[in-house]
Amino acid sequence: MPQGLSDSAAGRIAGVSHTAIRKARERGHLRTLSDGSVDPAGIDEWQAGRRTPRGGARLAQPRTADIHVDGPAAANARAAIALIEAEGVFATRQDAERYRDSFVARLKQIEYDLKSGSVVEIAAVTKVLGEQLARVRTRLLALPAEQSPKLHRCKTVAEMQDALLDMITRILEELSADGSRTV
Repeated sequence: MPQGLSDSAAGRIAGVSHTAIRKARERGHLRTLSDGSVDPAGIDEWQAGRRTPRGGARLAQPRTADIHVDGPAAANARAAIALIEAEGVFATRQDAERYRDSFVARLKQIEYDLKSGSVVEIAAVTKVLGEQLARVRTRLLALPAEQSPKLHRCKTVAEMQDALLDMITRILEELSADGSRTV
């Protein structure tokens, strides 16, 4: 009697989560044995017809044992086989074209979003943010030299706290006003 696999074991073999296996079993896409465990022979069939979550084609894994190459082209063929095993290939031309069309559509959406301003490049944001933080740092580091005479005249801790809060608030308001003009 063939021994079935648990969802976790089948997931490890198929390279997917145990949840994907459970869902496939519940939907009847994956063969099960009488005890409810996964039939190991059904995993290959299930994977052959399966699609990736984003709608692209499931990459078919070639079996190198089925490919025999001799002669001077053997080295190139072995390199191609290794690349196919590492990267995967599409099962049909239709799957490849569907994946390409999806990729082109996503690329056009990104270009549109950039032009419309709904997304921005990370480098531009990083540059502006870096400049603004440098201005804040410079202004706050100048605070002790500018305000020490005023703080020296404070007689109580409460007076010093009020004076510092006043100075910092004023500096941050200045920086906010400057930032709204430059951005």
